[in-house]
Amino acid sequence: MKASFKVFITFFHPKTSVTAMGGAEKRLVETLKIFCREQDLQITVLEAAPSLLTPEITCRKEFVTVNLHSKGLLGVYLEWIVWIWKAFFRSLFLFCRVKPHVVLVPNNTLPNLLLGCLITRIFKTPLCVVVHHIDTPFLRRDSKNYSLYNCYRSIHYGRCVSLFKTVATYMSFPLLKRAQGITAVSNFTAKTLKNYRVSKTKIVISGNALDSDFIDAVDPYSTEKVFDGIFVGRIAKEKGVFDLLKIWKDVVKVRKEAKLLLVGSGLELSLIRDRISALGLENRVYLCGRCSDKELYSLLKSSRIFIFPSLFEGWGIAVAEALACGLPVVAYDIPALREVFGKCKSVFLVPVKNVDNMTAMVLDILNINEKEWFKLSLFSKSYSRQFCWEKVAKEDLKLLRIFKGEA
Repeated sequence: MKASFKVFITFFHPKTSVTAMGGAEKRLVETLKIFCREQDLQITVLEAAPSLLTPEITCRKEFVTVNLHSKGLLGVYLEWIVWIWKAFFRSLFLFCRVKPHVVLVPNNTLPNLLLGCLITRIFKTPLCVVVHHIDTPFLRRDSKNYSLYNCYRSIHYGRCVSLFKTVATYMSFPLLKRAQGITAVSNFTAKTLKNYRVSKTKIVISGNALDSDFIDAVDPYSTEKVFDGIFVGRIAKEKGVFDLLKIWKDVVKVRKEAKLLLVGSGLELSLIRDRISALGLENRVYLCGRCSDKELYSLLKSSRIFIFPSLFEGWGIAVAEALACGLPVVAYDIPALREVFGKCKSVFLVPVKNVDNMTAMVLDILNINEKEWFKLSLFSKSYSRQFCWEKVAKEDLKLLRIFKGEA
C-alpha cells in the first residue's frame, strides 16, 4: 500500500558521554517500533548521531553529526546550537523531497523545539510535541529563594549554567504555544503547561510505559542480591546522586557491608568518583556506566531497593522499570512520581532534599525479613503491569492523524 500519511520527526539527543538513553529517547524508540507496523505511514527521522534507533525501526533515517570535542555543560550547549543550524539546512532539503503532513518533536528539549518551530513556520506544516518534563522549583513557595534559578544554584550548579538552564526552560513555553498538538506524559506536566498559558485544548495525556514481556525474560545477574541499593539515571546533580552518596554514607554506618550500584553516564562522573573517594565509600559504592537494557534489568533483579532522589521528573520510566524487576522504591516526593506511583504500596516517597528521612526509609526496608520483602516485590510487579507501549503509541498516533489533512 502506498503511504498516504507522512510524518517528519526531529530527534536530537545528547551523546552517550553526556547521558545514556533516557526516558524520552526510549519512548520514541518504543513507539516508533509500533508506528512502523502501520502500512499507510511513511516516517522520516532526522536524528543526531550516533543513532539510537534499532534495526527493527524500518523508517527513513537521516543523520546530523557534530564533533566539537567540547567539555563541560556549556560546551554541550554550544554543540546544541551547532546541531540546530546543521539540522535546519538538512531539513530544508528533506522537506522538499518528503512533503510531510505533520512534524513530530518527540522531546521538549530546546534543540528539538527550535528546529521543529523553524521548519514548520517556513513550510506551514502542523507541529506536534511530546512534553516529557518541565523543571519546576522544588524549594518552598514561602522561601525567599523560591525560583528555578535558585533551585539550580542550591544543587551547586554554577551561575552561568544555572542561568542557561533557567533561560532554556522559560524559552520553551512560547515555542510550545506555537504547536498545534501537544502530548504530555503526565497530568502534572499538562498542568504546568496550562499554568504557563499553553492552551489546554492542544494538550492530550498519553503517559509512558515499559516492555513487561522483555523484562520478565531477563535473568538476574546473580541468584543472590548482590547490591543492597541501586540507582539508574543520568549522573547529574538534578538526579540527586550527590544526595544519594550522603545517604549511603549513613547507611553503611548501620549496615557496614551494604553495597550501592550507580548505573548511568554523565558529565559529572568524575565528580562522583572524587566524592566517593572523599567519603571513603570506594568498596561500598560502585559505578557501572551505561549498559544495555538486558544488562540493566539483570542488575536491577540482583538488587534489593531502587533509590531515586531525582528532583525533576515528568513521569519516571526508571521507577516503572525497577518495579517491573520486583524492587521496592524509595524516592523524593515530587509531583510526577506522586501522581504515577503514589498508589503503589511498594513505592515510598519522602520529602524533597530530606536526606535523613530517605536514609531512615532505606534502612527500614533493608531491615525487613524476606517474607515482607517478597510481598513488596509482588506489589511492584503487579503495579507495573498497567503500563503498555501499545496504548501509548495508539494515543500518540491518534493525535498525529488529526493533522493529516492540514498540510
